[in-house]
Amino acid sequence: MTKIFQKIWQFIVYVLRLIALPFRLIYAFIAHWFAVNLLSLLFVSILLVCTVVVLWHRVVVTIPAGFVGVIYRPLGGGVVMDQVLGEGINLMFPLNTVTMYDARTKAEKIKMEVLTQDQLTSNVIVTFQYQISKNALPLLHKFVGPDYYDKIVLPEVTGKSRVMFAGVTSGEAFTKRLGNVVNEIQIGSNDVILEKMSPPGLDNVRMVRISAVQLESMSFPPQIEAAIRDKLVEAQIAESYVYKLEAAKKEAERKVLEARGIKEFQDIVNAGLTDNYLKLRGIEATLKLSESNNSKVVIFGSSPGGLPLVLGDVGSSDGMKNILNDPKQKK
Repeated sequence: MTKIFQKIWQFIVYVLRLIALPFRLIYAFIAHWFAVNLLSLLFVSILLVCTVVVLWHRVVVTIPAGFVGVIYRPLGGGVVMDQVLGEGINLMFPLNTVTMYDARTKAEKIKMEVLTQDQLTSNVIVTFQYQISKNALPLLHKFVGPDYYDKIVLPEVTGKSRVMFAGVTSGEAFTKRLGNVVNEIQIGSNDVILEKMSPPGLDNVRMVRISAVQLESMSFPPQIEAAIRDKLVEAQIAESYVYKLEAAKKEAERKVLEARGIKEFQDIVNAGLTDNYLKLRGIEATLKLSESNNSKVVIFGSSPGGLPLVLGDVGSSDGMKNILNDPKQKK
């Protein structure tokens, strides 16, 4: 039995050696190859790493938020007209280039000197917003370029603003028709930009839109500003006089109404003060006096229309003596 097991074990070891032989040969070949080509492998690895480092920014393009990219293929027909790169990471061929555009709404401010219809020179600050059209961005990049603002937008908005201010007087431009002026600047600028930026052979291709035109500030020459301030002060003074005259007129009307009411009251009272009415009031007073517990002296005159004279504080003998001794009371 022992010999049988030994033979079986020898057979298994032989089979395993046969199975491992190809791997041993492969390992020996690889070890020999690495030993011979080690320097070459090291050189290739370094070259590969350098290539990745150098070309990484040309292969991997990151578009920031709010931006879009236009692809230019030097070996494939130039500007790609049917593709715009969006936000995020984009992979591209190393020889291609990407030009990024800000697709968000941007605001600009223009300071300029304008001449109105009445030959008044004014310094104004016009603010406006503009935004590119993503769909027409390849056309914008091909026919105008990244400096489209300096080439088209700024000159046209400035020129249209001067034309609009030159067509109205200073009073209309900065007061009555201010809203119309800024609206005309916006509409006129859009129309001119649409006309000048349309590519050859294409009509009504809007690449840039102007919006929200506002007149931020304006200033006249010092002597004109002083004259305007004086005029406004005089206008306010004149207006205050109008209010004062109106108040005086109302006060006079009030006094007339008050006097008329007093006169009517007196007429009504005088009409009711007859002799019989006065006698009746005297009798009523005498009756009330007789009902009082205090001592009273009532003196009636000899005249038929006279009213009784009532004297109080005669409850004591001294009071009565004063009355009897007073010559005025005796009369």
